[in-house]
Amino acid sequence: MSGLPLISRRRLLTAMALSPLLWQMNTAHAAAIDPNRIVALEWLPVELLLALGIVPYGVADTINYRLWVSEPPLPDSVIDVGLRTEPNLELLTEMKPSFMVWSAGYGPSPEMLARIAPGRGFNFSDGKQPLAMARNSLTEMADLLNLQSAAETHLAQYENFIRSMKPAL
Repeated sequence: MSGLPLISRRRLLTAMALSPLLWQMNTAHAAAIDPNRIVALEWLPVELLLALGIVPYGVADTINYRLWVSEPPLPDSVIDVGLRTEPNLELLTEMKPSFMVWSAGYGPSPEMLARIAPGRGFNFSDGKQPLAMARNSLTEMADLLNLQSAAETHLAQYENFIRSMKPAL
């Protein structure tokens, strides 16, 4: 034959008899993301997290973030995890983050990062409508962390700020 093990009729009948029980079993659920242990490997997700009121556990290239981005400010408690393009994978492994976030297409491959912790990339541009993409990314991050009300509050504050900057007619 083809080298595949043969299954006996008894095993097949047992498997068929037990298969309805599979539908009654509770499915496994992914562990909830601990918001105190999220690491951001690029600055877009840092800004998204801070907009939602989450201080990242670790951030790549904190020195240059503070120099070039500065707003929103990054607390001193945040651990620097190396460069954005080459984070310190050994340190990340030791930190045991609950989740990692990055800008899609930037830095190490998602497969490499998945060995350390679950994670997700966020897009910062679709090449057409960056503001719409930023809103989308904020909403996606909020959905991921179950912080939809924080996202709504942030977006409302943003709208109020923009309205206040428009010249009065």
